[in-house]
Amino acid sequence: MTQTSEADQHPKRALMLGTGVRQFIHRGGRLRYEPHRNPRNGKLVWVVVAVFPDKSEQPVFTSTSGEHKHYRSADTMIQYHQQMCPEETVLTVPLPESR
Repeated sequence: MTQTSEADQHPKRALMLGTGVRQFIHRGGRLRYEPHRNPRNGKLVWVVVAVFPDKSEQPVFTSTSGEHKHYRSADTMIQYHQQMCPEETVLTVPLPESR
């Protein structure tokens, strides 16, 4: 019996770009959002994370700047999610850790 590492269980994937999110969702992927505080100014942003059918995850990057795709307001995050996932009627967003 051979042992496989966690890295072997999940195939290597190309970076998930924002331009490929619709197709990713069409193929069974999901989106989730992680709250993060900007270390420079302390402001809250929500980073977009792609969740694959095998439950592995990776952040979504913008195709223009190559940075993590993120939203500075819950309203714009909700609008983005409604555009990408129009069939979904519920969006659960974790709250940031209080400090």
